[in-house]
Amino acid sequence: MPATVKDWVDAFLEYGINEKNWSPETHRAYQGDLGQFEDHLRREFEIQYGSDLGQIQAAHFRSFTAELMKRNENVSVARKMSALRSFFKYLKRKGAIERNWLALIPSPKMEQKLPTFLKIEEILELLRAPDRTTWTGLRDLALMELMYGCGLRVSEVSGLRSDAFEAKTGWIKVLGKGQKERWLPLPETVQIALRGYLQARPEPRDATWVFLGYRGTPLTSRGIALILARQILKAATLSPEWIDGNRRISPHALRHSFATHLLSAGADLRSIQELLGHSRLSTTQRYTHLNLGEIQDSYLRAHPLSKK
Repeated sequence: MPATVKDWVDAFLEYGINEKNWSPETHRAYQGDLGQFEDHLRREFEIQYGSDLGQIQAAHFRSFTAELMKRNENVSVARKMSALRSFFKYLKRKGAIERNWLALIPSPKMEQKLPTFLKIEEILELLRAPDRTTWTGLRDLALMELMYGCGLRVSEVSGLRSDAFEAKTGWIKVLGKGQKERWLPLPETVQIALRGYLQARPEPRDATWVFLGYRGTPLTSRGIALILARQILKAATLSPEWIDGNRRISPHALRHSFATHLLSAGADLRSIQELLGHSRLSTTQRYTHLNLGEIQDSYLRAHPLSKK
């Protein structure tokens, strides 16, 4: 059985990869957060990475939380504390500690930010932006059609393999968070855009991956985010009035738009949850708070006082 803090951290990270199916991004986040806690213990309390776990008490967690709160980054603090909670729950379950002191430390309150989405007319303007005379332009169009048409995460698109389309005609198999598979229907417009791109792209050295960059290597999540930013800028240039300049459009904007437009059209939350690959319905319920404009329109149409 592991003995030191370092041994237990290593065992926890291995458990996350092998049993919890963490993504590389999740693994790096946990590793960084636990490493930051270890740095704080060593700097403020002279507790070394090779020390016994029994030396860690509630005061150490409070000190670490106070240091993080000085930076006024509540979301970051909450994420780091969540990593520590997972780690110490793991230790308690394994019998490495007798008491989980973190149960006494409250998490900071977080402002609930609603997802940013595009209106349907904005989506159509965005899909007009790519240059359809080049293979990279056709790639960008297929990329955005797929993200909006199927509600994919950026990480799901970057890891998309060619065999994802082969098992069922008109469907796509996606590997989501926690290595969970789900099947999604492919709209006809998405299929057309994908065929156009795949026929136009240069013959790849490795045909394993769907979306490739100039050098024939698979696009990364960062590369996809840059493509989306470039196409948004181009759409804004073509139609300056199409988008509110004060809004910050994230790489997930197309996914959020997919969910919002389905909900507006009458799709039920449970179906949207399955399509998005959310493990909890509460995550999907965020989209019920988005369409304030539509709520206002409904009020103006229906309420007697609004007609005076």
